[in-house]
Amino acid sequence: MGTKRVTHKKVKVVGEQQYLNVATNEVENFQVIKVQESDFNFHKIWITSIIQALNIVGNQKSKLLFWIVDHLDCNNKLVYTHRKIAKESGISYKTVSDTMKALVDCNFLTKLQSGAYIVNPNCIFKGTYKNRMNVLIQYSKSKSSEK
Repeated sequence: MGTKRVTHKKVKVVGEQQYLNVATNEVENFQVIKVQESDFNFHKIWITSIIQALNIVGNQKSKLLFWIVDHLDCNNKLVYTHRKIAKESGISYKTVSDTMKALVDCNFLTKLQSGAYIVNPNCIFKGTYKNRMNVLIQYSKSKSSEK
C-alpha cells in the first residue's frame, strides 16, 4: 500500500502589526498569521478535457454519459426522451435505452417523468453549494417517490 496523503493547513505566526481603524481613527495591534494550505490529496479534473479524451477511447455508453452531463440544465435536469437523445447524440435508441436504465439502477440519475430525468448531485453538479443542496433535496424526494 502507498502512503496515505492528507490535506494540511499550516498556520505560522508572523508577528504583530499595527493598523489604523478608519472608523475610530485609533491605532490597533493585530497578530498577523500566514496560512499555507496544501490540497495535494485531491485530483483536479477539467471536465471538458477529460470528456474529450474519454470520448476517443470510450464506447457508446460512456459517450452517452458525457452527452448527458453536457446537456443538463442548471438544476441537474435532463429533459429529453430516449428518441430525442438518440437522434441528437448519434447513439442508437437501444444503447440509449439500456444505458439510461443502467444509470437509474446505479443511482447516477432518476426518472422524474416520461422524458425528464435528474442527475444525482452527489455524482456531478455545476454551481454553488447552496444550489447543490437544493437539487439534492429534489433528487432525494424524487428517489423516495419512486418506491
